[in-house]
Amino acid sequence: MRKNTLREISKFAAGLVLGDFIFGLWLYLSGHTPITILGITYTAQIIMAWMVFDVLLFVFLFHYGWRMPERARTDSERSFHLAIGVLFTIVALLHFARIIFGINLVLGSWEVPYWLNGLGSVVTAFFAYISFSLFKKEKTA
Repeated sequence: MRKNTLREISKFAAGLVLGDFIFGLWLYLSGHTPITILGITYTAQIIMAWMVFDVLLFVFLFHYGWRMPERARTDSERSFHLAIGVLFTIVALLHFARIIFGINLVLGSWEVPYWLNGLGSVVTAFFAYISFSLFKKEKTA
């Protein structure tokens, strides 16, 4: 995938994340919490964590889409991509293992649904793939 295409995808995703943040902010300020949507109960604390995650993700996507300069790659950057790729692979395997072995996960009084681990395994496997592909690229510095 070309770098310009990834930048355009990150710009689009930044817009989606911003919309998700605005919805979370509305839900938090509306006073309708706790609210149950699709069998998941959202409290004010969960919504606040959701909005913090959205802000961090938006900053990352905005930086990649609009601000990241073209620069030379170094050995330390390649090592970083390898380490992050290994970490994302481990996390993807743990998500997948929970689905395969049917491990119940309860956080407080909330039982984490298996579809969330399915989504987590797909997303982290994609990030691992991207990290390993960045690691394989030739050094330009």
